[in-house]
Amino acid sequence: MKNLAFWLGFASCASVLSGPAAAKDITIGLSGTVTSVDPHFYNASPNNSIAMQIFDRLTERTAEGQLVEGLATKWEAVSDTKWRFTLRDGVKWHDGKPFTADDVVFTLGRAGKVPNSPGGFGGFIRNVASVKADGDLSVIIDTKSPAPTLPGDLANIAIVSRHAGEGADTADYNSGKAAIGTGAFRFSTFKQGIEVGLERNPDWWGKKVVWEHATYRMISSASARTTAILAGDVDIIDAPAATDIARFKSTATLSFVSTPGLRVIYLAPTTSGETWKANVRGPNGDALETNPLADPRVRTALSVAINREGIVDKIMEGTATASGQWLPKGAFSYTDDIQPPKPDAAAAKKLLADAGFPNGFQLTVHVPNDRYPNAPAVVQAVAQMWTRIGVKTNVESLPWTTFSSRKSDFAMKLLGLGNATYDASSMLVNVLGTVDPQRGLGAANDSGYSNPALDDLVAKAMTIYDDKAREAALVEAVKVAVNDGAIIPLYQQSNAWVARKGLSYAPRIDERTLVKDIAE
Repeated sequence: MKNLAFWLGFASCASVLSGPAAAKDITIGLSGTVTSVDPHFYNASPNNSIAMQIFDRLTERTAEGQLVEGLATKWEAVSDTKWRFTLRDGVKWHDGKPFTADDVVFTLGRAGKVPNSPGGFGGFIRNVASVKADGDLSVIIDTKSPAPTLPGDLANIAIVSRHAGEGADTADYNSGKAAIGTGAFRFSTFKQGIEVGLERNPDWWGKKVVWEHATYRMISSASARTTAILAGDVDIIDAPAATDIARFKSTATLSFVSTPGLRVIYLAPTTSGETWKANVRGPNGDALETNPLADPRVRTALSVAINREGIVDKIMEGTATASGQWLPKGAFSYTDDIQPPKPDAAAAKKLLADAGFPNGFQLTVHVPNDRYPNAPAVVQAVAQMWTRIGVKTNVESLPWTTFSSRKSDFAMKLLGLGNATYDASSMLVNVLGTVDPQRGLGAANDSGYSNPALDDLVAKAMTIYDDKAREAALVEAVKVAVNDGAIIPLYQQSNAWVARKGLSYAPRIDERTLVKDIAE
């Protein structure tokens, strides 16, 4: 398939850390904040990095994005709307009880229904109509319509046990009471915003894991991560500061690896509801009766006012690629027809005037200050560009834990999406889909965007088994969303790690830092 060949190509050109033996304990300096150990609470990369150590999935992804066996050793489409998954024999939960098909049934009933989730996993199982055990080691999944991407979607769903999870809530997972998985590591400790401790599972069915104990330290400051790796306080860090990369490469005791990534950084305008009123005012600070961001012309004006290449060059220092869509070139459902808009202040001002805002308006943009590299600086630059076209922009930075719990309160916010489906559907279904839990749409839609025609296009595209035809249908949907200004894509991030000499880690396109895959 096109996307698989693309990622395998990346794998062949990405460097891999290598070296002599290391100790049995390892400490990771993680740039993001882990908000929960509940693997179904929040679909965010830091949370997933931890969940993937404790819990396994039916299918898994390699560092390059290839779909491989997990708790399922075989999957086959029995019909257009029925899949059979054959499960791995002999797998045990961390408490010694056997893993069975009933646990999969329980998991797929829970994963999309976790209370108070700020962005859940329902979109990945939106098409599941029923799940039935067929003996202890097989499950039959009936879908509401043809679901050719179901095996890939299930690579995002951590399998949890019925005996530990039934009746448990997110707090029970965070305490460790319900955090009983089949994964390479067992839960040890969780201190929100500080660290996560893991202990090796000697009975894991997978390859041998080097480390007896692993500690993920949450270090949101890039400079603090630099200090920590240089001082030897941690063994490996993710998301190194772009300004320090040359230094890392020239330091004999360290190794640096990177790979192009799946994550897009974008601005999300709130298009409906009332929350925009707190952060959007008239040009003189007066209250507005209508939301400027509800007008596609305003959203397009804001987009064409941005100098993406300047941001990538001056702020990201070459560690990102300017983008006008949300997938990197060569990925499945990327299209050459959509290029990063060239900055055009005159065109932006005309669009604002055409939309009824010739004098612009005032806007507050919110950005997490400890989640994405250089994000506050990027938003400050965007704010200056918008101010030049008459949209007087203020920036408010917040810690990720606060930001993520208040996302729906903001009129405009900077976010990132890791494109976990490896195609355009992750954004189309979860972020841009009209909020509809019954259809599994809009699980991460905090902006009120709704385009029923787009929803229908996506729904039809995802029933097509032929890869070429499905890709063409997804590209059509991408064009509709981009032309409507549903989001404002900025750039694709590169993923990078720095480790002490003697460690080996293949850089992952999904940016996750998995200690089970760090070798000595």
